[in-house]
Amino acid sequence: MTEVNKQRFYKKLAVTGLAVTLVGAGTLGLHSLHFTGEPTVASAAAETYTTTANLNIRSGPSTSNAIIATVKQGTQLTVVGQAASGWLKVSYQGKTGYVSSAYVKKSASSTTKTYVTTANLNIRSGPSTSSAIVVTVKQGTQLTSTEQAANGWLKVSYQGKTGYVSTQYVKESTGSSEPAPTPAASVYVATANLNVRTTASTSGAVMATLKAGTQLDVTAKAVNGWLKITYQGKVGYVSGQYVRALAGMKVVSNPESIQAVVNKQNKLPENYVPKDLVYTTIPFTFKEQTEKKKMRSEAAAAIAQLFAGAKKQGVTLLGVSAYRSHATQSALFSSYVQRDGYDKAATYSALPGTSEHETGLGIDVTKGDGTCAAQDCFGGTKEATWLDAHAAEYGFIIRYPKGKDAVTGYKYEPWHLRYVGKPVAQAIKSKGITLEEYYGIK
Repeated sequence: MTEVNKQRFYKKLAVTGLAVTLVGAGTLGLHSLHFTGEPTVASAAAETYTTTANLNIRSGPSTSNAIIATVKQGTQLTVVGQAASGWLKVSYQGKTGYVSSAYVKKSASSTTKTYVTTANLNIRSGPSTSSAIVVTVKQGTQLTSTEQAANGWLKVSYQGKTGYVSTQYVKESTGSSEPAPTPAASVYVATANLNVRTTASTSGAVMATLKAGTQLDVTAKAVNGWLKITYQGKVGYVSGQYVRALAGMKVVSNPESIQAVVNKQNKLPENYVPKDLVYTTIPFTFKEQTEKKKMRSEAAAAIAQLFAGAKKQGVTLLGVSAYRSHATQSALFSSYVQRDGYDKAATYSALPGTSEHETGLGIDVTKGDGTCAAQDCFGGTKEATWLDAHAAEYGFIIRYPKGKDAVTGYKYEPWHLRYVGKPVAQAIKSKGITLEEYYGIK
């Protein structure tokens, strides 16, 4: 075999995943790469690269590691770090692995853009009408994309899924992929534990006692300061003295979206329960198997990857509290009202239906020793610093960042993570904004 043919032979092996090491001056040896211990990965800002050949993604930076996936030439990969000997750490379809840097090049553009559909539109598995339909979205739906269109098709991300749409039916938008919440009818809440009576008087029989923070279905005003309500299909009356109307409150129209905005002005539908809650696999500050260890399935997988990524870089984390049911949030808020009164409780605790924990997409975390859980002392720790720098790589944002109290309605909480998916998380991080500012809603 001539020297030129040898070089071609070895290059072909490298592309197909059978790469060999070239050792010795002027001599070609068939020596496999070997690594001992955990590979060292240099931290890097996420960038988009394109493969220049069909290429194996491996579980470690060596051809001796298992093949996770094989991707075609022209595939775009998110590079999240550099490893030894010319290998890159990449993210692809929710998996993390390694590829040889010899067969990838930096994409011309990796800027996330937002598009809006101009008609009801199929998102397909490939850039062709012959490809399978992943999901059908309505006119006005907003999609995110990090890739330029090719042959009249655009690669997009929607609710955690990736697919392709025809550019004929989308236009670039300055908005978001999250429709604005729809206005609700008058929203009233109880400011104290409250009796529902059969008549508009304290002489009326007590039908039920509602906890502070409970939303009330007020149908009409009654005489002498009483309100007429509907409760469990029955008509009752409550004293207006212990009821407050929430001005500007809206109900989230698409609570199943991983990008739903839930805050003091935008609430979940009454008694909303996520459909795909699962127990996370991460360690918590407690052992009991309670609802606080649950998250929605996509978020649960992402938080496991985040914890593993942190561990590899010498940062140990523990979960504190993830999902919280509507009933749990109601009981918690009511206890705060009993202790501090409604007005004060509302400054640090969320009304039932307005807590991100009820979405199954939020989680509070802390240090590996369990200290500073949901406390100000967590800020400034190496764990908080790591989360601020890397959470977006896994699809999470610091939901309540420093200096944004007036926007989010809450003080700085470096421990509170919210899953929104990688494209949105990375866009929010790069712009230094909040979820509200990204979507342009309050």
